[in-house]
Amino acid sequence: MSQTLEARARHLMKDPIGFFDNSITKMHRMPKEEVEALQRIGMSIRFKEHSKSIEILRNLTQRLGITEVKEFNDLVPLLFPHTVFKSYPPALLDKKRFDLLNQWLNKVTNVDISKVDVSGCDSIDAWLDRMDQQTPITIITSSGTTGTISLIPKGKEAFHYGMRVWRTFLFQTFGEEPTKASLYPDVDVIWPNFAGGRLGSLRLADYLKTEFTGGNERRFHALYPAALDTDLTFLASKMRAAASRGELDRLKIDPKLLARKAEFEAMQARAPQEMAAFLDKCMRELRGKRVLMIGPYNMLHDLAAEGLKKGIRNVFARDSAIMTGGGLKGYKVPENWRELVKEFLGVDRIQEMYGMSEVGVSNWACEAGHYHVQPWNIPYVLDPDTNEPLPREGVQTGRAAFFDLMNEVHWGGAISGDEITIDWSTPCRCGLASVHIHHDIMRFSEKQGVEDDRITCAATQQVTSEVIDFMRGYES
Repeated sequence: MSQTLEARARHLMKDPIGFFDNSITKMHRMPKEEVEALQRIGMSIRFKEHSKSIEILRNLTQRLGITEVKEFNDLVPLLFPHTVFKSYPPALLDKKRFDLLNQWLNKVTNVDISKVDVSGCDSIDAWLDRMDQQTPITIITSSGTTGTISLIPKGKEAFHYGMRVWRTFLFQTFGEEPTKASLYPDVDVIWPNFAGGRLGSLRLADYLKTEFTGGNERRFHALYPAALDTDLTFLASKMRAAASRGELDRLKIDPKLLARKAEFEAMQARAPQEMAAFLDKCMRELRGKRVLMIGPYNMLHDLAAEGLKKGIRNVFARDSAIMTGGGLKGYKVPENWRELVKEFLGVDRIQEMYGMSEVGVSNWACEAGHYHVQPWNIPYVLDPDTNEPLPREGVQTGRAAFFDLMNEVHWGGAISGDEITIDWSTPCRCGLASVHIHHDIMRFSEKQGVEDDRITCAATQQVTSEVIDFMRGYES
């Protein structure tokens, strides 16, 4: 029996969509006890693999004397803070010592990148290009709100699979069996962002094209056709940190970036008009078509409110997918914002997602507004002061942490900066059996008034605007 359970656990870890016959209904109606039995085996398998192959984890297990994990709480001492991915000496990026950065990356991934040739790399983007070309990993970055950007290695196959997960949840309906139209959606993608880059969600752009448009560039509609410079986001993090210390006048800026100051300022000035024109163009050219549209809450609400004032309704096909998430970040929307957006766009639902890029977690909201935890993700609620695990029963509020069984190239356990509430025991009124997270999620930084790095779609525009504002007042 144990061999059968182990085989099933390995199948779940490798291909959860196939494990559940492509059905999100089957996925989230598996009894909790059965899910947890598979998760326990899966986490034990991952621990045995990664405690040998990932140096940072191996060192921690040796220091703590942990040789195996059997119960969920056994993993808690091994959950990394999300800041582990920025634990390199910041001067290495300043000095463009990409050879030493590769040595650091070798400690957090099981992929050997020691032989990657970084000679001639004169920028962060050039280095990341080289990594893309010569390794099976893709590195995503954060916005660096705390002064240092995160560098998170991800397997390229995992990115493709992640888009398959998106496709599955965006176009299927809980409680209904999958159809050909939901499994293989034929859509145009509306992407109100840069068409590429390494910052968080911008890495998804190429994979969205592959998985949703069949690689047809004409069906991928981006606000800006170019990629966002990683060197620009790194500069933003340095400027922000220097400004907070009152040392902006001492900061040295790369002359190549400073030479583009006027270009950046012009881009910032045009941004509101370009966004309005972009969205108007998409509404006109794609009217009546099936689309995947991704955008933050405020953009969707403002777009709908303005359109409804003009008497515009039912813009897209009803089975289009509209995706949002990432929190409101202080923006106020009316309680009926979903109904307004659905009325304007003419769609049946708005799909919300709550995730954590550091471990690849993506939890999708049901019709009741609860985020249902995926069977391959092990959730935790930790005491925010001690990081001790709270009981896995009843309703618990605390710091969110997750262990992702699918993570193959880096350790899949991380503690977030989010305060969440998990209901471990009460069945959700939507009918799904999986553990669910309440809709209201807050960053601890928002409660405590401190900076906390984040990886979100909304961060892109914010980072760009901030660095240009800094540069505007900077004299070389």
